[in-house]
Amino acid sequence: MNTERIEHLLRQYFDSDITEAEAAELDIALQTRPEARARFWKEAHTQGALREWGLEERGRRELRVLEQPAPPAPRREKARWLSWNPLAAAAAGVVFGMFCASVAWAVSAPRSLTLLARPIPLSDSSFESRPGKIPSGFPSEYGVWSGDHSQIVESGNALDGKRLLQFMHANREPTLPNYGAHSCDVYQLVDLRPLLGDNRQGDSTLELSVRFLDQRTTPGERVAFICRLHVFSGSPKTFQSEWPLPQKGALALGSGSAESRGGHPGAVQSVTTKVLLPPKADFALVHLIAHKPKNPAGTEAEFGAQYADDVRLTLHSPPAPRFTRK
Repeated sequence: MNTERIEHLLRQYFDSDITEAEAAELDIALQTRPEARARFWKEAHTQGALREWGLEERGRRELRVLEQPAPPAPRREKARWLSWNPLAAAAAGVVFGMFCASVAWAVSAPRSLTLLARPIPLSDSSFESRPGKIPSGFPSEYGVWSGDHSQIVESGNALDGKRLLQFMHANREPTLPNYGAHSCDVYQLVDLRPLLGDNRQGDSTLELSVRFLDQRTTPGERVAFICRLHVFSGSPKTFQSEWPLPQKGALALGSGSAESRGGHPGAVQSVTTKVLLPPKADFALVHLIAHKPKNPAGTEAEFGAQYADDVRLTLHSPPAPRFTRK
């Protein structure tokens, strides 16, 4: 079977216009031709991403309507996704590919684009277990929140439980004294190795979602809420003394953001980002940020009315593909 025939069969399949005879022919090609399988998964990722992107955007709009008080707080959301380094510019449609919705099927069965979503346990994801100031600096071990001056406080505004994280003060990075004055950064390291096991095919995505609050009662300067997801190989042993320099070596980086000027206390800013997990992924860094882009030069930004809660990390993986003959 030549390449043109494989392309024809794939087009028929993804257009839901394939006959039983063609499905059987495609089934055999997928079992015997590596290039057919590679083309099949690439197209499946794109098709699934388009579907998931549409559903996700609709869900975000509905969530904003439910969560925003009247009148709704003006805000502009943006998100950026970067592929893992070896594929950074490898194929058209990489933005869609970052969603990486995938498939589980027998070829002769009706087409179904699905993902298996598995929550990844984050330590104290709702900030309920340890009230008070979090440890300062970059985390020295997995499963600990630490970073710039921030604290876990009890509040009736908590979105999940009774407590939430309060951003307080930006701190400059010791390795780069002119870096960090605009942002209050909070981190947690997550060991992916026991979670991924042998599933290292590069066809899974990791999703980070965070809900932010700006409790200023009157409008003021612009504050950006940012969540970032860094994925690395190896060990984070030297990161505490070298951060933020190691971020240049990330295999994958995802970033999502929302902006607020205050004036609508109780308004929820839901921010999400995703990355495609490369086969060599060993650990992830969850990075929460409150950022003042217009903070005066030479000073460290002050916060206090900005909060984060309900941090969720989810692994989306395709089930093992099944190919059956009629």
